[in-house]
Amino acid sequence: MVSRYPLRNLIVEAWSESISGDYSRQRINSEHSLQASLWSKLNARLDSGTRRLFIEPRMSADTSEAPYGQAKWRFPDLVVCNTRAVIGIIELKYQPKIRPRWEKDLQTLEWLARNRKVLSVQNRRYRGVEADGRVYPLSPRILFVWAGVHAGLDFELSERISPELKGSFLELHAETSRDSQPTIRWRS
Repeated sequence: MVSRYPLRNLIVEAWSESISGDYSRQRINSEHSLQASLWSKLNARLDSGTRRLFIEPRMSADTSEAPYGQAKWRFPDLVVCNTRAVIGIIELKYQPKIRPRWEKDLQTLEWLARNRKVLSVQNRRYRGVEADGRVYPLSPRILFVWAGVHAGLDFELSERISPELKGSFLELHAETSRDSQPTIRWRS
């Protein structure tokens, strides 16, 4: 079972601050602004000498067994690395007025989990002086996170995840309502 409790706690804290701060002050109005807010709050909590955050990096796999026409890459919303490997992948959903469409996000996380042995992230620069071009493979102990701002669900996503995500999945919710602050909750 994946623990990653320190990272899990930092993500929960950053999520809570993004929602209770930025969302509640109407500073978040799209999935991209949610992404920016969470990145900012999480980046402030991480040790910059040992942790690295990527926004929508291309994660490619040499999946020769993939069916014809199936994409061999994904672009997760946020990726957290330590000095050696990817230790966290976060998919975000921003649908504050409706129940969230979560299926595609879980499919992405499941695809990443299934292909974790052949995936990596690299900070490639198109121009400029090379500062950190290392390749980050996916850790065997990776934390997969789904985080959504939405009008509520009548079930837990962890009840619908595939075996590849069992023991390594964290779901974060900011459930909205018409005349009150969002309810923030999480489940591992």
